[in-house]
Amino acid sequence: MMNSSAKLIFVCSLLLISCVEDVWGRTHVIINNNLPAGTTLTAHCKSKDDDLGIHYIMSSWEFQFRPSLFGNTLYFCSFAWPNNFHRFDIYVQSRDSDHCTTCSWKIFPTGPCRFNEKTTQYDVCLPWNPTTKLGRKPLM
Repeated sequence: MMNSSAKLIFVCSLLLISCVEDVWGRTHVIINNNLPAGTTLTAHCKSKDDDLGIHYIMSSWEFQFRPSLFGNTLYFCSFAWPNNFHRFDIYVQSRDSDHCTTCSWKIFPTGPCRFNEKTTQYDVCLPWNPTTKLGRKPLM
């Protein structure tokens, strides 16, 4: 049997969780293959806690997650296609959370471009991450 203060704490906790769920909903990441026609994009994405596995992308692939309340969510990917291997931080909470809850990326040979909701174009283009960081092995 709960006393009245325990019930109050329980109800407040439920309300707080409900508010956090509404404010901190799920984030979707969409990866679109924009390589030359017929080229399969191989992607292997991970976070510190979650390995999403290897995916062979002809057109697009997506995943979703709940960002950290502490603002430190990071998903990084290895991308490969014939004669190419690149790394990219596909979701950096401090970079992306103010710009998208559905973060749609086109992968070009020159680098990834994110959809810009203000211009309604894929014009936020970023360079590939260095692949030779000390202590970091390729994901594939």
